[in-house]
Amino acid sequence: MESKLPRHTLGNVKYVESYDFKHPKLFSKEIMRTLHAIHEVFSRNLSRIFSSSLRYKVDVYLDKVDQLSSTEFARQIKSPSTIYLLSVKELGGEVIVVLPPEFCIHLIERQSGGAEKKLSERRILTIIEEKIMSRVMGSISNEIVMAWEPYMDFKVDDVKYESKPENLHLASVDPNIVVKFAVDLGGQEIEIGISYSYSLLKKAMNDTIMKKGMNSRKERLSEEEMESYKRTLEKANIRIQSLLGTTRLTLDEIMNLKEGDTIPLRQKSDKPLEIRVNGVKKMTAYPGVIQGYRAVKIFELLEEINEQELV
Repeated sequence: MESKLPRHTLGNVKYVESYDFKHPKLFSKEIMRTLHAIHEVFSRNLSRIFSSSLRYKVDVYLDKVDQLSSTEFARQIKSPSTIYLLSVKELGGEVIVVLPPEFCIHLIERQSGGAEKKLSERRILTIIEEKIMSRVMGSISNEIVMAWEPYMDFKVDDVKYESKPENLHLASVDPNIVVKFAVDLGGQEIEIGISYSYSLLKKAMNDTIMKKGMNSRKERLSEEEMESYKRTLEKANIRIQSLLGTTRLTLDEIMNLKEGDTIPLRQKSDKPLEIRVNGVKKMTAYPGVIQGYRAVKIFELLEEINEQELV
């Protein structure tokens, strides 16, 4: 009878770990640590995207980074699911993002003005829901590219939607790096998965490239490089919006609006207005006029966004 040795070493007692030759580990521990670091950054950005889309606080945590075969990865996906295949032609591979469909439907309902915080039923997205979700997926794919930027430059050429895991045409022997995230919706928790094909990560498998990426973030920029970055940032276009106020109306109330009606806003006339920079609340200001133009005078600069500000 085969006995299993304890996972922990007691004193000088050593144990032997079994090795699966059918599924060899192709990534070193250093690369796996770097993959963790990359996706820790990505999880924070994902939290921001979901909080903005759902209009309430969402926390995203990196759960684990694992190596699985394509068959094992596909077997873990429930049907139906919301699956996006991000094609990266220059590296000859794909990034696969798997989202629970009930979460996607909930996100779409919140963006459409719904106030319910409970998840919807699990079903395939409609064509209209696909189009709405594709905009959110565009933001997610951009953040994936940004998270990898210190280590590997690539762009997403095409995004395809699929609902059934059995329709994924994956090579059974091709190993994948599978990253799983836990998404806390305030009392409800879901799991999101991202898979990178081996062909996509071949470039990143080289330890020297990974070390170079890690070191490049620690190196100090020269004065010329710093000035170059400053000139680039100075010319960057930033969208600044002054929010006069907000309110909530039912669809019936909107349908019955007529000329001359007054819509009361939550904004008090003696309080400063909310100023958003690229859609994020960054400051408050009072409205006014300068040289015949409408303007705002900055009252307070804000560093953090509270959970209530996202509702």
